[in-house]
Amino acid sequence: MNKGEQTKQRIIQQARTLFSTTGYDATKTSEIAKACGISEAAMYKYFSSKMELLKACVVTAEPDEEITAHTDLSQSTNEELIDRYVNKRITMIERNHEQYSILFAESSRYPELSQYFDQSLYRQSAEIKEIKRRIEEGSMNGIQEIFTLELGLTVGICSILQHDQMNQGALLQNLSEFRGEMTRFMKYGLIGRP
Repeated sequence: MNKGEQTKQRIIQQARTLFSTTGYDATKTSEIAKACGISEAAMYKYFSSKMELLKACVVTAEPDEEITAHTDLSQSTNEELIDRYVNKRITMIERNHEQYSILFAESSRYPELSQYFDQSLYRQSAEIKEIKRRIEEGSMNGIQEIFTLELGLTVGICSILQHDQMNQGALLQNLSEFRGEMTRFMKYGLIGRP
């Protein structure tokens, strides 16, 4: 990564932290530039507007997503499939917690973020494709819209992680228990038993 790309990534990271803690409207571009150790003019070399920077801050791509999207999960049991789906979603949200915080806080005020909101929630992973197939064939409980499943799980995870962060980790002292509870919840909804 060259020096220019490093600077651009530093700007995104500093802006992401400020937007997720202070909010988009309350964060000044001068504060972002100062946190990066550059001038505000230098920051605009990389981003033409504060909105362009906001959009860059909410991208939540996972590096292995394209590879795993074509994984064959047809031989997995329903329980294994749900375990894999929930744990992968929790890991993604943990790695991108600031992005999700920004999306949930700012999407209603800035409609231009709606495509990022949808993309971050509904990823057409191998797990979701297989869950959809099983719902259609009747081996899992049906739901009207798979997006609702993804949204509900994501909001639940984000809310619990945010609450835990505000309480200095008092809620989630054992992350594996949290993963287990979320998995049991999804199993109950999709297959009728935990």
